[in-house]
Amino acid sequence: MLTSKRKHKRFDIPLTIKFRPVNGAAEYCTGVTKDFSCEGLGLEADDFEFTRYENLELNLELPESNKAVSLFGGVVWERQIGDKNLAGIKLKMKNKQMRNELEKIFSSSNIPVNSIYSDDPDYTIKDTKKKKLVSKPAGPKKKTPEHAKKSAPAKDVKKKKPVSKPAGLKKKAPEQPEKSGFIKQYNKSGSKCKVTFRLPKEASPDAQKVTIVGDFNKWDISQTPMTRLENGDFLATLDLDSKREYRFKYLIDGNHWENDWHADKYVPNAFGSDDSVVIV
Repeated sequence: MLTSKRKHKRFDIPLTIKFRPVNGAAEYCTGVTKDFSCEGLGLEADDFEFTRYENLELNLELPESNKAVSLFGGVVWERQIGDKNLAGIKLKMKNKQMRNELEKIFSSSNIPVNSIYSDDPDYTIKDTKKKKLVSKPAGPKKKTPEHAKKSAPAKDVKKKKPVSKPAGLKKKAPEQPEKSGFIKQYNKSGSKCKVTFRLPKEASPDAQKVTIVGDFNKWDISQTPMTRLENGDFLATLDLDSKREYRFKYLIDGNHWENDWHADKYVPNAFGSDDSVVIV
């Protein structure tokens, strides 16, 4: 284990890592992790020249397993020692999904979860439960005195006249029906289908920009930006050929991939994670 004056402990977890720039070449380079924490990691590579502030896509192979986890990070420092290129990577997206991916790495090396975060509230995500309202038991009913049981003279109750609402005022229509899953609308011949994709705000509360990327746009990250709604959800509608299956993912702020929560199915990809699938 490596320790330092940093806020979080660093651990010596040598893992093989495949990485590439988020907005760069499609080919992956291979490197090795030098140390690891919930903040970031040290990275050593032979055939790659690191650039400070560059965002990287990281795929780490877990020890004694064929599985891999995917993370994103930015280069905060870089240097060259002999024929080795070294870099410090600060991990991005401190959310629940990233925490789960990190815990897979540490648990595969038998490192307790409590020692990773050091009870830091920025990294520890607590599940908050709503308190249930407990109704108090009803007390014994008070007896009505005999003299009060006599019927009192009824008071004249004036009926309120119904107030008519001014004409012309209509409720504001919602931007899009609050519906989970895809909305599919086929043409008369059934050869085409208009599919509406929706990424809920809960998937990434701090997201500013989301792009949908998949087979339908040849995985071009710049081709299909989604529209942000007032409630924080992101929406996109595409015209697709029917009788097909399309793999896709959501790219959030250019550095984080997210699957559709209500996909028709999920299939494994070449990087050890899953892709969402829509069937039309």
